This record gives sequence, structure tokens and C-alpha cells, in this order.
Amino acid sequence: MADQYNRRNAAWRAAQDWRQRAQSSGRWRGPKLFLAWLVFGVLMVMGLIIALVFLLIGWIAMPFLRHRLRKRTEHMRAQAQAAADRAAGRGARTDQRGNVIEGDYSVEENRNER
Repeated sequence: MADQYNRRNAAWRAAQDWRQRAQSSGRWRGPKLFLAWLVFGVLMVMGLIIALVFLLIGWIAMPFLRHRLRKRTEHMRAQAQAAADRAAGRGARTDQRGNVIEGDYSVEENRNER
């Protein structure tokens, strides 16, 4: 009874058809399988090589990007300091490195020492 039901079941028939086709491929089954694995392996190796090249390019570019970002940060810090000095009414001059050359300075007492 189960065998009759299986023969009428479309999914069971499709599975049986696939099994028949897989078994009937005959003499080309081995070379096709080898060729498929060979192509897959070559693609995996190529992907690995491309990934390693991009990783190497990233490592090489890192010091240059870090230097550029450091310069940009120093420039923005100098601009912010100049804006703060202008807002406080002190026209302090800075040298090329952003260090203050002249300006008004005050020393606050340490309140914990009293």
C-alpha cells in the first residue's frame, strides 16, 4: 500500500527520476566531478589571492592615511584654539605648529591647598 502511494506522489517520482539520471550518467561521471572540483578549487585560490592583495594594499596605505588624519586633526585643533582665543578677546598668535607664541596668561591658585 505504501508503495502504491509513493508511486502516485509527485515528489517521490521526482526524486526517483533524479536518482535514475545520476546513476545513468555512466562513464562521464568521474571526469565531470573531477572537473567541477578543479574549477571550484581554482576559484577559491583566486579569491584567496585577491583577498590577500587587498589586505596588503590596506596595510601599506595605513601609515599614509594615519599621517593625513593626524595633520587634519592638528589643523582643526589650531583653528578651534584660534576661534576660542578670538572669542575670549585675546588675539594670540600661533606659529606653524599651532603653538601659542604670545597672549594673556593667568595662573589660578590651587583651591585644595588652602
